[in-house]
Amino acid sequence: MAEMAHIFAATDGGPRTDEKLSKEKRGSYENIILLCANCHTLADKTPEHHTTELMIAWKAEHNSKRERAFGIQTLTSRSELRTALTSLLTENATVHKEVGPDNDYRFNPEAHEAVAWKKRVKSTIIPNSLKILAWLDANHSLLEADELETGEKFRFHVQGLMMKHLEGENLPNSRFPNEMNDIGN
Repeated sequence: MAEMAHIFAATDGGPRTDEKLSKEKRGSYENIILLCANCHTLADKTPEHHTTELMIAWKAEHNSKRERAFGIQTLTSRSELRTALTSLLTENATVHKEVGPDNDYRFNPEAHEAVAWKKRVKSTIIPNSLKILAWLDANHSLLEADELETGEKFRFHVQGLMMKHLEGENLPNSRFPNEMNDIGN
């Protein structure tokens, strides 16, 4: 199972501290890398060997592998980006509409829909959302300033889903930013 690790420490005095980084930058996507539990522990216990440069290189390599695996590419137009995002957003929206936590079953956590939602978040929502983020990252030059902000809100939402459904953290999460449905239009 993957854990979210910080490239630069989240707090002063931690591994690879950069006291000049703001709290927001320390918690940003750019400062997070997914590692297995063993690598996360090793990187934090031996920061002299797991330098920021190494961690940044690992993240770049992870992103490159993910982009190749997902078939992500740099596009030339907003309409191409919109096409790439539409089916992923539509599938996620369908899952949410059918078994999402806003349905009537929310008052019964043992309902079949609750079980289906938990499985679908792991099998569909999170993988699709990571693909969406990969498309946005690879094509950020096609986005307008407000769309870049919406993308970061979406990234924050996805991180919360991962923390809850993959790491077992029971934390409140931000809602899906509805503006995502208009990116690239």
